[in-house]
Amino acid sequence: MEFGDDMSLYLRDTWREANTICGVLPMNPSSSGIWPSTKLQDPKANIEFWNYMFPHVEIIFLIVTVLWQFFHFFFKRLGMIRFTSHMLTGILLSKSFMKENTPARNFFSTEDYKDTLFGLVGACSYMMFWFLMGVKMDLSLVRNTGKKAITIGLSSVLLSITVCSFIFFVILRDVGTKKGEPVVNFFEIIFIYSIQCLSSFPVIGNLLFELRLQNSELGRLAMSSAVISDFSTSVLSAVLVFLKELREEKTRLGSIFIGDVVVGNRPLKRAGTVVVFVCFAIYVFRPLMFVIINRTPSGRPVKKFYIYLIIILVFGSAVLADWCKQSIFIGPFILGLAVPHGPPLGSAIVQKFESAVFGTFLPFFVATSAEEFDTSMLHSWTDFKSIFIIVFVSFVVKFALTTLPALLFRMPANDCLALSLIMSFKGIFEFGAYAFGFQRGSIRPVTFTILSLYILLNSAIIPPILRRIYDPSRMYAGYEKRNMLHMKPNSELRVLSCIYRTDDIHPMINLLEATCPSRESPVATYVLHLMELIGRASPVFISHRLQTRKSEDTSYNSESVIASFDQFHKDFFGSVFVSTYTAISVPKTMHGDICMLALNNTTSLIILPFHQTWSADGSAIVSDSIMIRKLNKSVLELSPCSVGIFIYRSNNGRRTIRETAANFSSYQVCMLFLGGKDDREALTLAKRMARNARIKITVVCLVSSEQRAKQVTDWDRMLDLELLRDVKSNVLEGVSIIYSEQVVDDASQISTLLKSIANEYDLFIVGREKGRKTVFTEGLEEWSEFEELGVVGDLLASQDLKCQASVLVIQQQQQMI
Repeated sequence: MEFGDDMSLYLRDTWREANTICGVLPMNPSSSGIWPSTKLQDPKANIEFWNYMFPHVEIIFLIVTVLWQFFHFFFKRLGMIRFTSHMLTGILLSKSFMKENTPARNFFSTEDYKDTLFGLVGACSYMMFWFLMGVKMDLSLVRNTGKKAITIGLSSVLLSITVCSFIFFVILRDVGTKKGEPVVNFFEIIFIYSIQCLSSFPVIGNLLFELRLQNSELGRLAMSSAVISDFSTSVLSAVLVFLKELREEKTRLGSIFIGDVVVGNRPLKRAGTVVVFVCFAIYVFRPLMFVIINRTPSGRPVKKFYIYLIIILVFGSAVLADWCKQSIFIGPFILGLAVPHGPPLGSAIVQKFESAVFGTFLPFFVATSAEEFDTSMLHSWTDFKSIFIIVFVSFVVKFALTTLPALLFRMPANDCLALSLIMSFKGIFEFGAYAFGFQRGSIRPVTFTILSLYILLNSAIIPPILRRIYDPSRMYAGYEKRNMLHMKPNSELRVLSCIYRTDDIHPMINLLEATCPSRESPVATYVLHLMELIGRASPVFISHRLQTRKSEDTSYNSESVIASFDQFHKDFFGSVFVSTYTAISVPKTMHGDICMLALNNTTSLIILPFHQTWSADGSAIVSDSIMIRKLNKSVLELSPCSVGIFIYRSNNGRRTIRETAANFSSYQVCMLFLGGKDDREALTLAKRMARNARIKITVVCLVSSEQRAKQVTDWDRMLDLELLRDVKSNVLEGVSIIYSEQVVDDASQISTLLKSIANEYDLFIVGREKGRKTVFTEGLEEWSEFEELGVVGDLLASQDLKCQASVLVIQQQQQMI
């Protein structure tokens, strides 16, 4: 072994000195440790551990990861996304900042085995990126795409390429020439503006996710348009590559009829292979994925063997795509699309590989691809001007042809501008295309350097501008009087009922029954089952009334929600209308699904389950979700209509509406009225409930001694008294409400009052009144645990009060400016 080691090192030194192309196989990939070996007597034989293949690559991975994380720590505060930090890391490690023949440059240069190794690791990283994006992509974006997305998607890509072709070969045909001599060749111009006019779904999707815009109406439109443009350009690219190969083959073989060369013609074989591969992915690979899902027990992880087998097929598809003269990511991307997204298989693949690919391998790919970035090449003003004109004109054309269709569909000008910026964003796909083009000689080093600079500036400028000009919450603002107080008498009450857990289903139905649905005053309930997004790139929003999905949707677990509310609809046929939806999204943007659905259906009330649930005896908290609490608070801030937070207690002895009908008793509801717009909204709901003969409503109005003695001059107080007037006189048609007035002069008295009546009712209805400062609640704000419930609601929800009744806290629609 010692002799073999000496001989291997001797041959390695001889090869370096002679500068010949030879090597020693098998190559020793790993070192013997950090400390140099003492067995070898030749001083030249002492090789540092970082000169071995694996330690070398690991050190570069570490440097790249530390650098981009360091840059992103600062850039994210400026509104930039991670890709900008990846690009800057690559440029920092390129020829521009590391001089030739320096130790640092030699360490990062692609010489010896590193050229092949770095290229292989980078290609695998890029390939896995596309595979994961295919797994995450929701094909329903294509199936359910409307005219707006199709028009914008085709206009922003295919029409942009057509217009750019006309501009550069008819109007600006002298661009790229100097004194009549071409500086930028014909194919380079086509390559530049073709890539500039594309809109890649992975790039657009990643941008929207980092900006948290994927749940907004604009974000969904942008992703749908990107999917359309991706599919159209992929088909067009495959056809063009085939025609190019066919022409070259015919030129090589001479003028031969296609029918005579079908068997021996390589382009036709490759095209046939592509068709067969796509059919294999659809009709063989995808059904096998469902077999794997069916063999996986519910709640159990997918076997690692299946995941590793899929990855082997992914690598094989990349080799096949390369043989077919297609980009290596096409095969993995098609297989990714064939993998059913979401749990259990899609999410298992994403969770296993996403962190490594997006956090380490992808930055490595960007860094190694940017190695040839060299600003010393920018010595010719003609080169810079020509390429700048091509890039600038391409950007303007694409921006204009995205904006114009959006304006024709009457989108707001601000949204049109944001959409055009999103579709014009450049990222990993464009940089990878230019890097591969440079490696294959399609573009020159100076062109690659200028285009890399443009992509860096594009990725650094557009995200902060988008954060500045577009706020998703604005789409929920500006709608007046979308609450129960301003509804017309006997008009339809539209309620959005949110379901977080299966335990929320029956309490929500019980509360909807209490709203007294009838043929004269029906209730339209829009049921939204919210689920956390795992293993997807695109959020999913399903209308089960229009649903055409099949077995791949069985993992959504919405069957119990659908069945329960369908039965509710049948029980109150003609009085209740039910529409059920499922939204799968990340927790930070779930409020967008809720607010958008409420906005689109002009609902007057959103009902949200409380984030805590109690045991059957009410003595202990069973679950406490911080995620649900944050979601509820976000909806309270941005909702386009009134909001109610429902705290349900399933205590033994507490009755439901149906149980009271069975034993001829009444469902006891207490409405605590302190004054203010939220209390007026809550009183409006209590009045509606009072129409139900099985419900007994008691309104407890709290007043201070000062309010009784002083003449009313406050406008808000006058509105309160006007709404209470018919309750006091009990003159509401067909309604019987018990009115009680309690004098309370300080916070201690209200606490005492609540303790005395806490267990006399089945349901309490109170107004939230955020920031309310009255003699009733003075000093209690400091002790409130849940600010989203208001002071009184927080007291009723507190375990110290030992209240066994359910609580509904109402907030009237907020007027946002």
